[in-house]
Amino acid sequence: MKVETTSNSAISIENTINSSGPRQTEGLRRVLKTRDLVIFGMVFMAPVSAQTLYGSLAQVSNGHAVLSYVIGLIAMIFTAYSYGRMTEAFPIAGSTYTYTSRAIHPYLGFIAGWSMLLDYVLIPMLLYKLSAVYAIELFPSVPLWFMLLVFVVPVTIFNCIGTEVASKVNILMTGIMIVSILLFVGFAIKALLHGIGVGSIFSIQGIYNAQTFTWNSLIGGASIAVLSFLGFDAVTTMAEDSNVTGKIVGKAAVLSCVISAVLYIIQVYFATIVFPDFQSFKSADTAFFEITTVVGGSGLAIVLALIISLSGISTALAGQAAASRLLYGMGREQVLPKLFAHIHPKYKTPAYSILFMAVIGYIGAVAIDLSVMFLIIVFGALIGFLCVNLSVFIEYFVKRKKRNFSGFIFYVLCPLFGLFVCAYILWGMDRIGHIVGFSWLLVGFIYLSITSKGFSKKVNVFKDDSF
Repeated sequence: MKVETTSNSAISIENTINSSGPRQTEGLRRVLKTRDLVIFGMVFMAPVSAQTLYGSLAQVSNGHAVLSYVIGLIAMIFTAYSYGRMTEAFPIAGSTYTYTSRAIHPYLGFIAGWSMLLDYVLIPMLLYKLSAVYAIELFPSVPLWFMLLVFVVPVTIFNCIGTEVASKVNILMTGIMIVSILLFVGFAIKALLHGIGVGSIFSIQGIYNAQTFTWNSLIGGASIAVLSFLGFDAVTTMAEDSNVTGKIVGKAAVLSCVISAVLYIIQVYFATIVFPDFQSFKSADTAFFEITTVVGGSGLAIVLALIISLSGISTALAGQAAASRLLYGMGREQVLPKLFAHIHPKYKTPAYSILFMAVIGYIGAVAIDLSVMFLIIVFGALIGFLCVNLSVFIEYFVKRKKRNFSGFIFYVLCPLFGLFVCAYILWGMDRIGHIVGFSWLLVGFIYLSITSKGFSKKVNVFKDDSF
């Protein structure tokens, strides 16, 4: 990959309000291509994340993991489309915060960004802890605090050096994760041909079972499956690191979502038919490893456990990078301290934002329970998704007056359907997620009221004060 050496290598806010093409001024270095953006999104979502969720997903959906992922994909694809449209309109770092601020209002944009900040802070934190826990299973004598450092330190160094180096690590780890999926599928096919499970490679039971199917269980499964898709939006936070147009950035988000869904469905399909008795798992958290032990013995289970542990590095790499870009966008526009907008003079990366994310991620991984992290992550993501879907409607249908038939389809029906699905999932969340999530939003609201002097002062989103 060739790195551009010009110092004028990123987009300025002033030059991008009415343009989707890459105009250059001082800021983040543009080195990521379309391929890198797609891989970035896939790494954030993690192709093997279906393995860690499978036990709970299978039990909640009554064995309909495949259909749960299909519904999850349908739900998220509309939101991914909305992100794509907003990236085309405003191809700059900041993502949810930026889009909502420009399309609706800076105050709501801050709340949206604040909610997604919660999401982006917790995703790397969650990945550090999951990776460390799996690694400790392989090396039980190593304490958690030390194993966490093994993951946090290299992730931070790679991100500080720059997105080009990080993208190469992402490509490597994505390849390893896909190989692990193929390895499992190969062993699963061999086991099926030898009479294990349903005894056939093709079985409708892997998709639908009339004896256990209910709509309530399927929707419950879909809400879990959505967890795997949280991360496609991270592609749009890298808009200023890419040398492609905003429209292509949006397409990369959608494409990474679809490709990941295919990989998820393949894994859970074979897991379902090779081990159809989803109620007999010893532990839902380790269900997939019970399955790999059945199809390939303890050797395969250990290999896949090691790969999942290592994949946490690349996924956390993407998560930390996306979070630091969100902090950079909010710091540059002076709704967070200017410290977060600092760019490293050599590597052209938001170094202080990256270091801040590393410290917070480590502390949180030590202190916060995994189940609580899951709930809070979903809450933060869904609030942000609601705002982006609404932003598409406001920006294109209301402001730009795209009101012909195609405009009604793409700027009314699509985003509002995405908004409805996200709201439905948010409404059905566990109470703990609501309590922690709304408490976080309350903190953000108080902070905003203070910095805006009782909402009498504009949040400085547009540098030319044109909002």
